[in-house]
Amino acid sequence: MKKFTTMVAVFVASIAAVLASSAAPARAYTDYYGAIALSRSTGTYGYSYDYDSFSQAEDAAVSQCLRAGGGSDCEAKISWANGCGAIALSRDYWSYGSAATLAGAKRDALSSNPEPASIEHWNCTSGYSL
Repeated sequence: MKKFTTMVAVFVASIAAVLASSAAPARAYTDYYGAIALSRSTGTYGYSYDYDSFSQAEDAAVSQCLRAGGGSDCEAKISWANGCGAIALSRDYWSYGSAATLAGAKRDALSSNPEPASIEHWNCTSGYSL
């Protein structure tokens, strides 16, 4: 009987070890950040997506704005996490918007402009373009 009990205990321990080693590790949730920067003096903009923080995304967008010929007034105008951002241009104004969806970001940018406007640029972080 003792031998049988020992065999059962070894069997149960073996099964537990197999199940524990075959379990997939939990995938960590990752936030992605994006931003759009604008130089009002030149109308040049820069953008970023899939950065690890707001500050990294904003810095990257400003750098791209400067590289594209923007003036010293290049600055991040909008930033977001896990979603989309858009900038709209009317005759006299720039406006900005962000949302969890592209449609929402465009709607937000257009509704923020006091004049009839059109979308000048949009971009999204990974997995959020629809």
